[in-house]
This record gives sequence, structure tokens and C-alpha cells, in this order.
Amino acid sequence: MNSFFKNSIINHSKEFTSSEFYRTVTRKNGSEIITVTGGKITLTQLNTDKSPQIAIAEGLPFEPIEILMNECEQLLCAYDQTNCWLFSLNKEGTSIRFTVTYKVKLDLAENETVLQVVFNNISKYQSEIVVLTTTEIRAYNTNLSLKSPVIRYNFKKEYEKNISSNTYDISDPIIDPVSICFASCPPNSVFEFEDAGYFSGNTPQNDLTLFLLTSDASVYQIFPFFPYELSASKEWLGDLFDSTSILFKSKSDSIEQFEMMASVKVSALLSKASNPASIEISDALPSIYRKGKITGPLSMESFPEDLYVSEAIKLLSLPNDLLIIVFNHTVVVFNRNSKATMIFEDQKIETRDSFLLLDSIIFNKNEGDVFTAMVHPVTRDSVFVVSSNGSLIQVDFSKWIEPLTAGLNTGDLSEFNKLCQTGNLPTEVITLGKMHLSKEKPLTSRLTLRTHENSIWFSWNTRDVYAMVIKANTLDILSMFLVSTSKASTTEAADFAETQNEKISGNEKDKKSYKSLLLGNYEKDVMPLIKGSLAKITEINSAMQKFPSTILNEQNTTASELKTVHELSELATSGQLILFRILSIITDRLRLMTNEYHNQINTYHQIMLQKEAVVGKFLRLKGVYLDSIERQKKLNARMVNVMSSVEKLESTKNMTNVSISYQENAYFKELARIRDFTVKKESELEEVEFLLTNIKNAEKSVLTENKEVILKNFESRRILEKLKLQLETQDKFVEYLVSLLRNFNID
Repeated sequence: MNSFFKNSIINHSKEFTSSEFYRTVTRKNGSEIITVTGGKITLTQLNTDKSPQIAIAEGLPFEPIEILMNECEQLLCAYDQTNCWLFSLNKEGTSIRFTVTYKVKLDLAENETVLQVVFNNISKYQSEIVVLTTTEIRAYNTNLSLKSPVIRYNFKKEYEKNISSNTYDISDPIIDPVSICFASCPPNSVFEFEDAGYFSGNTPQNDLTLFLLTSDASVYQIFPFFPYELSASKEWLGDLFDSTSILFKSKSDSIEQFEMMASVKVSALLSKASNPASIEISDALPSIYRKGKITGPLSMESFPEDLYVSEAIKLLSLPNDLLIIVFNHTVVVFNRNSKATMIFEDQKIETRDSFLLLDSIIFNKNEGDVFTAMVHPVTRDSVFVVSSNGSLIQVDFSKWIEPLTAGLNTGDLSEFNKLCQTGNLPTEVITLGKMHLSKEKPLTSRLTLRTHENSIWFSWNTRDVYAMVIKANTLDILSMFLVSTSKASTTEAADFAETQNEKISGNEKDKKSYKSLLLGNYEKDVMPLIKGSLAKITEINSAMQKFPSTILNEQNTTASELKTVHELSELATSGQLILFRILSIITDRLRLMTNEYHNQINTYHQIMLQKEAVVGKFLRLKGVYLDSIERQKKLNARMVNVMSSVEKLESTKNMTNVSISYQENAYFKELARIRDFTVKKESELEEVEFLLTNIKNAEKSVLTENKEVILKNFESRRILEKLKLQLETQDKFVEYLVSLLRNFNID
């Protein structure tokens, strides 16, 4: 199967690759590659040979810095320093070519350019984009308007406004922004890697947190960053309220509790929304709670001093609150310590969030400057770096991200702590090879900005992930690198056999397969809920441990002691509710398992009844088979007798060979010669008869046709009489010859 998938990529490579300027992105199924080159946007389907390439759009008047899709893959964004266009995408696997183009009117100021665009994936239809320019952050709700942004953060104006109101927590305005990203980084659920299964899910707080990076590696954040129209699920809103409430109750400091009051109120208002799929923030929240505040720069613990002279170029988010800052010669990984406190623009609150350095990878300057970096599109546990000398480098964090994630899910970080105590985390740097770097227009900026975005083609199936580039110093040779492989123990042959077995028709499945009554998968559906609840109980336990051992003084009880008892009671109540939730989940699962057990018993009895019927039928067929064998033996015996009789008969009829004399041999030859001569003469006679018949017919037809003309002419009449006499004479002669020939006998 692996070779078939690889050959499919190679066979279609001419359709999606380009040696000129290009940008590319791959859809979640791994078999549809979108490429922008020469003003055309095309989609290549690797799983079909019939019309594999679909034209999405033509006539793009600019070379995009980057192309990206929203999470539901219904919109494609292409932008450069002054333009931003959106294109509608059709469903996966379809051959429909209809596309709608949306041109966002940016109205940039003088010397203002676009640096980055990202989708807000918790907006309705995931159609809201967030645009970072050199002077501000703005968001456009494309369902509402392509001209007017729904929210703006002008760095200079925000600084002046907050300085005048004494609500700004930094002394300098934001300058030289280079990148933005949301804290959320969902794993690719379509990909069935075992590796992808260990990632924990995102939190609502991550979905609402927007980071901003400047060239000096300062990181700012906006929490909350609300879309104009929020689209979420009841579970998402419930998790937001539950986690905020637990954090609020776990605060022992009254100041911290006061700072979180707004967060509790906002999450409570959102949880009461009647339609979670469409929540207009302007209707659901008061005006003071609609716009988050830019806070920062966030504190960075153990930040390497050498990096202060480097230029930051890009910000990337990984699961489990990991953040990557890409410098021109370094990649640095941080862990975020979030207090989940919403801070709004009119509040005089300083953020308590911070970053802890986990790992830093410094590249050799001989390899050139780092152009850009991107997260592994499937496993999200590594990044791919493109350098100025054409080197393609994979920085793999999977060996320590997996134990970190497992520890966060179970509350046991001992294995990850052991890795940290070794001094260096087991990050692997792999140089995949050299790639051809297409020529690009230089970006008009005094900063070192990322270039050659989306310059790696990716494709994957349920087993392998391939990264593809044009080989260095060539224009048409494709280099393929296997960058991830599933840990599944089954072989390709077993997978192929299983796939073939799945092709049995529905009727055959109904007859042969057993239908389980269990709904969902225990490991994927039930265990995450239980682990999440246990994690919340761990938080409650840690909060309760902060209380003193003796709370009430029976003789002299104070109001603060009663408040402490009340808080402890609320924590205990929350823990009881969580335990009840776990108990109800387990009870439901046990009920399903009980029903499944009865279903299996009934199925077993049905199989036993079918077995008895099959055994009876088998015994009957066995009797018929044995009778047939006996008859066959009798027939074989009779056949032996017949064959012996035939052999005897042939032996009695066969004459002994007698020598032939010379005279007899000459006689046989003469007979054969006479026979051949007779046959030859008979054939000649037939030919003569056929010829004479044709002559007679021809002459008669000529006389008949010219009868009237001949009668009018006397001379012709005389000639006719002569001809008639001649014909009669010839007829008699022919008849005489025929009679002679027929009477001719050869003795």
C-alpha cells in the first residue's frame, strides 16, 4: 500500500509542482494539494486519475506571501503586503469547479503593509479573518462586510488612550510587530496516527487568546479576543464556565479573586446563550466586556541572553500550551503558564501569565538564515525549517511532547521531569536535504520578515506522511521525504486484506457479521471525559490542600472562618458533582455493556441453532457423498472390465502384417492413377457443360433483344437462319460429345 501511495504522488507530481514562484497547502485528507503559481490556483486530487486537477481560480494579480485555509476547509485565503483575497472551497473529493472570490478592501494607510493573516476558527462559519499590519490588528467578518473591520487595535492609539487613562501596564508602545497566532492548535482528527492520539484537546481559553510577536521577541496577548459572532457548542461554553469557576474558587488571594470576577461573569453570560452556534457578542455581553486589552510583554523565564540580539520572525503554537518563537538562527520552545484571567480594555490589571523556556535549537550560521518555519500538518509534534541556502530541516519534539501530554492528562509528570533533569530535552534535528528556492519579490520592510512560506508540498494517508520539494540545482526533480510513520503494528498486507474484507456488500454483512450495541469507542469517547474530570478533581484537591487543618473555632467563630467553610463546602460540592458525573459515565457504560452482554448471549444461541441446522445438513450431504463414492467405485470396476474386453477384441481383429509383391504394388499405383484421371476428366466435363450452357443462354438473350430489328432487315433474317442452322448443328455435336463422354468407361 505504501508503494502504491508513493507512486500515486509521483504520477501526479507534474500537476502540483512548480519550479517558479508558488505557494501550497494540503487539505486534511492528505490527498488534495492546493497550489498557487502563475496567477492560478489549482487543486490536485492524488486518489484519482480521471481529471485529477481542478482549477479553483485564475488571474490572481499578486504573488501571495502565504495561503491558508480555515479549520473547516471552506475558505482559502491568499494575501500579500497590500491585498487579501478569499476563495470558497468545495467539499473534499468533489469535481465541482464553482468558486466564489471575496476581495477584502484593506484601506491601508501610507507605509502600512500586511504582515500576516489568520482565521478565527470560533467565528460563525469560521469566516472571520484577523489581519496584522505594521501599525495595527484588525478583524473582518466577511459575512458582514469586506470593507469595514469589526474590531481594531491601533498600537499607537491604544498606547496613547491607555496612557491618558492610566490603564496601560507597559512604558513603551508596540513597535515592529512580525507575527500573530492563536493559542489553540487542534490535532488533525482525520489522520489516524497513533501518534496523534496523545494530544490533549484545546481549551476555550486557548481559542480566545491571540498572541502578538515583535521583532525583539516580545510577546503580547489579547484575552479575550472575541469574534463578532461567536459559534461554539454547549460543551465548549460549559467548559469555559466550569474551568473559570474552579479557578476562581481556587484563588486564595482576594485581589486575584477580584481580578477574575469579570471572567466569571462573562463565562456565565455566554453559557446562558440560547443558540451557542450563533452568539453576537454585542447582544450577549455588555459593552465593557466586548473588547479585550493588549497586555504584555509577557514574562519569559530563563530566556537566553544571546537571543536578545537576534530577530524574531514568526510565532507558532503547539498543543498543551506550547509556543514556538522562530528567530533568524534559532527555534525556541516555551511552555505557557496561564492564569486564565480575562482583561478588558478599561481595566487597570496587569497580566500574570508567563512563559517558561523548555528548549532552544540553534542552527549553524553556515546553513544561512532561517526563512520560515511551519508546524507538522498532521502530528503537530515537530516543525519544518527552510533556510536561505535551501536546507530543509525537521526539528522533532515528539520524544518529549508525548510524555508531557501523557503527564498532563494523568496528573503524573514524573517521566517528563526525568527528561528535564537530564539537562537537554531529546529534541532531534534532521536535515532532510536541499531544495530549489524559487525567486521571490523582496518584501519592503526594514525588518527581517519570513519568506518562502508554504514552499513544502505535503501528502499523507493513514500510515505515512511525505514532504516534497524540488531538488536543489534542478527544475523538475522531485525529492520526497518520509517525515512521519504510524506506529501501528499491522503490516501493509494485513491492512490491504482488511480493506478488501470491508468491501463485502451490505447484505453479506447483515448475514455474516454481528452488530454491537455499544455506542462509540471507550478509549476515544469515554476515557477523555473521565481523565478530564479526574484532572479537575486534582485541581480541587490541590485547592483544598491550601486550607488550614483547623478552620472553625467552636468557641469564637469569625466571619472569615465561615467564609472559608463556605468556600471549602463549594469545592467539596464541585468535587461531588464531578464524581457523580464520572459515576454516571461509568454507569451508562456498564448499562451498555450489560445490554451488549445479553446481545452476545442471544447471538450465541442463534449461532448454536444455526450450527445444529448446518451440522444436520452436513451429515445429510456426507451420506450422499459416501453413496456417490460407492457408485463411483462400482463404475470404475465395470470400466476396467470393459477396457479389458476392448483390448481382447482389438487383438483378435488385428491382422498380421503380410509382405506385398511387386506386381500388387504396381497394380495399386495404376488404380490410383486411373482414379485421378477419371476425377480430372469429370471435372473438365463439368466445366465444358457449364461453358456451353452459358453460351446458349447468352446467344438466346441476344436474339430475343434484337428480334424486331433483325426481322425488319432481310439480310439480317438470312444471317439469322444461317446462325440458327449452325447453332442446331453445334447443339447436336455437343450432345453427341456429351453422350460419348458419358458412355466412356475405363477398364
